[in-house]
Amino acid sequence: MEPYRRSGPAISRSWIIAKIVLQLFSLIFCAIVLGLSATTIWEGGGGTGILTIPIASATAAWTMAELVALYLRRRSSMGRGIHPGAHVGVQLVIFLALILSLFYTCMLWRSVQRSMAPCNEWQRDPNDPDWAVQMAEEVGSSGERWYSGTSFYCPESYREMINSPSYRSSVQAIIAFCALLWVVHFTLFVRACVETQRRNSERPAVIVYPQPYGFGYPYGGGPQRPAPVKETPYR
Repeated sequence: MEPYRRSGPAISRSWIIAKIVLQLFSLIFCAIVLGLSATTIWEGGGGTGILTIPIASATAAWTMAELVALYLRRRSSMGRGIHPGAHVGVQLVIFLALILSLFYTCMLWRSVQRSMAPCNEWQRDPNDPDWAVQMAEEVGSSGERWYSGTSFYCPESYREMINSPSYRSSVQAIIAFCALLWVVHFTLFVRACVETQRRNSERPAVIVYPQPYGFGYPYGGGPQRPAPVKETPYR
């Protein structure tokens, strides 16, 4: 007789739809962050892209893997993609990396804001134009005067970049979309924890082999009643 399988923990249709929508939003946000980060890389290889590009790329790769798994298992196990235990670990790494990316990008934005005055208002060092200097006259207690200077490294290319409205808008947009990505993947992390706990608390799915009537009696004799079924764990 053909065996039949007892299904595992059920997944609500609303959560399946919500998970797919969140994954799609994640892909869109990753594409935006990658595009904006590529435009904000400095000539020397610095800028927001040195951190946001690898993080957004890894996040997009994991998201696409989950969507592919959901598609391939749409008939055999609807709504079941990559194992939720794997999601717990990977989503934890992703949203922690996004926190690091947000911190780095915010510090970079603060540095840009603090560079505006020195780069635009201070005088250029005649011996090295890449440096901006601010001279201050000081008077001693006996009336003597001397000058002290403060220097700030600000190449002309950097000054033009931080004065560009498109650059400042891009950095602000990267911060906003990294924050949205963090919200999405923190939600997916929490849900993965819930699914893992539910999966571990319920009995594992099994394959049940029905036995014919009279099983265990010579020549099929004995009471004609259903015999106990044999259950083999299935995962």
